Parts: sequence; C-alpha cells; structure tokens
Amino acid sequence: MRKLSLIANQVVKKNLKSFSWWMLVLAPLLGLLFISGISWYSNSTNKNDMVAVVAPNAITTALKAQNNNQVTYKSYENNQKAQTALKNEDVDGILLVNLKNNSSQLLTSKNGDNVDSKSIQSNLSTINTAMVAQSLGLNQKQLRQLLMTPNLKKETVAFSDGKMKIDNSKSDDLKMMLAQVVGFAMYIFLMSYGSIVAQEIGTEKGSRIEESILTAVKAKTQFYGKLVGMATLVILQLLLYGVIALGVWMFRDRITILNDFVKAIPWNQFDGSFLLIMLAFFIIGIVSYTILAALCGSLVSNPEQVGQAFTPILLLAMAGYVAALMVNEGSTLLMSILSYIPFISPIVMPVRYGIGQVGTVEALISLGINLGFMIVFTLFSARAYKKNVLIYNDAGIFKFFKKKK
Repeated sequence: MRKLSLIANQVVKKNLKSFSWWMLVLAPLLGLLFISGISWYSNSTNKNDMVAVVAPNAITTALKAQNNNQVTYKSYENNQKAQTALKNEDVDGILLVNLKNNSSQLLTSKNGDNVDSKSIQSNLSTINTAMVAQSLGLNQKQLRQLLMTPNLKKETVAFSDGKMKIDNSKSDDLKMMLAQVVGFAMYIFLMSYGSIVAQEIGTEKGSRIEESILTAVKAKTQFYGKLVGMATLVILQLLLYGVIALGVWMFRDRITILNDFVKAIPWNQFDGSFLLIMLAFFIIGIVSYTILAALCGSLVSNPEQVGQAFTPILLLAMAGYVAALMVNEGSTLLMSILSYIPFISPIVMPVRYGIGQVGTVEALISLGINLGFMIVFTLFSARAYKKNVLIYNDAGIFKFFKKKK
C-alpha cells in the first residue's frame, strides 16, 4: 500500500509541476473568459434604437411608456426638428404617425444603424387596440382583459398501451444540451488524461527506466498507482473548477451578464436523479478510458508509438460522442444497443435519459453494466500490463494472448 501511494504521489507531483497539465486546467477557463469578454463587449457597444416621434401627445406619451432595451422613443414638435436630429445622428430614425388616415411611417438614415421595425409595429398595434377600445366605451378593466396575453401551458405526453398520458419526467431539450456538454467534457478529459498516462508509460519503456522501477515494485502496484494518481489529478481539477464556480456564484449579482445568464436558466427542470446519474456516468467513463489508455501504453516500445496506440481510443470515444449528437433523431435499435455498450454508453445514455427516451431503470441497468465491466476490465488490464510492460516489440499483445492460452 505504501508503494502504491508513493507511485500515485509521484504521478501527481510530476503533473502539478508540468506546464501541460496547467494548460489543460486553464484552457476551458480561458475559453469561457474569452467568450464572456466578447459577450460583454457586444452588450456594452449595443445601444438602444433612439426613435424620434412626431405624433399627437397621446400617441407620444403611450409610446414613451413602452420604452425598453430595444427601442427608446423621444418626442419632437415637428418633422423639421426630427430631421435635424436624424442628420446630426442624435436619433436612429423618425416615426411619423397620422391619426386621420390611421397610418405611420418610419424613416431611417442610409448611413445609420438599423432600427427594429417589428418592435415599433408591435407597440403601435398595442396603442391602436387601446384607442379603438376607448372609442367603443370600454372601461379600464375591460381594456386590460382585451390586452391580456393568454397563458400557454406546455406539457410532454407519452403513449402507453395506446393511451396518451401526461409525462411528468421534466425531460427537456436543456437536459439534452447539458448531457451533450458533459459528453464533450468527457471526451476532452479522456483525450487529455489518457494521453498523459499512455505517454508516461511509453516514455518509461523507451528510456528503459521501467526495468529499474519494476525491480522495486510489482507491475500491478505500479499500474494501480498510476491510475490512482490520474484519478487524483481529475479530482483536483474538478475541485478547482468547483471553487471557481462557487466564487463566481457568490459575486454573480455584481456581474450583469452572469446574473442575467443565471436567471435565464430554468433550474426547476433539473432533478437530482438526472444530475447524479450523469455524474456517475462521467466518472465511470473517465476511469474506464484511462485504464484502456494505460493498457495501450504498455503495448508500445517507445514514445513515438504512443500516438498509434492511442488513436483507436480516440476513435472509440468519438464514435460515442457522435452517437450522442444523433440521439435527438429518435430512439432506434442502434441507439438502444449503444446505450449498454461500455466506453460508448457513458456518453450516449445520459443524453437519452435526459430527453426521456429511457427511464431511470434503464439508466441504472446501463450504469451497473459499465461498473461491472470496469471492475473486470481493471483486473484484466492489470494482468495484461504485467505481461506486456517489459516487452519491447510490436507483437506484445499477441504474446500475451498466446501465453494465456
């Protein structure tokens, strides 16, 4: 146990001191910071449309009451003064309203900014409805009823035994998007950490250090130590993200863009079972791919062969991610099969569960299959690692199977 801990600590310390691991950790944060900066700059430079209104006082007052973050109305006494303001670029457009023939005209400068005519049309329509209601003698209560927007309730239905029933599973496109984001994160993690462990083993074999190491520790101990070290690095990275997320959350009220983003998320659509199952698949997927990468790393003779050995792993993960992107096309026999195949199901099943194609029972069955496979595959890989880690030719894996027979 002490030797396993020593190897794990060595793996952790080595990567914590490396520039590549910190770039792996900081790259997503820098990407988010870059996107946030662009969004902030876009919002700060995007000003409201200023529209000069030449109309009777009642119309002007009603339009000003509808000022929003898209259009702001400013009254002018006559068309001449409004044209001067447009020429001096004090306004973006001129709205002329004629009550006699119930018409309006929007004038914009050729060199000016585009004005949202749909928003203006909607505001004029609301005012016209109110004026017509007033001419018909409707009171304020009746006017409010006339302008009230009907409530639209959206519900998901499912068919069972030929009967339609309301589905209260809270499945939504947002869940699918979140599951796909987690699937992409899993792909990035396995590509990064799988490459690290495979490269590390390949380097040790290429420099013949492996022979010296195995005189002091058993091959299986080294194998498990590297896995524990990689798992520790993954946990450290996730904890770092968690601390940063907590800090941002605490100061969200001071960041307008972040505050608006948080308010726009329908948090009630996420339930505990969905988040726990998605997290379980994420952990099992990362661990399974890391074990596979360590196994492939033991087959190479030098660092130059790591890329060739690691390519099938990337293709397998890419197949799972592409399948996850196709889940929205519908539940097919192929998707049902892929939902229970190890290495692919950790990416596909959370998406299918998120949009309601499968239930909790199916998701737990797939999770159990992956967990059982991971345990068996770990024992198999440790034995294969012991047999192949000191073989320095391309036929290492075949020799292992030959000896096994």
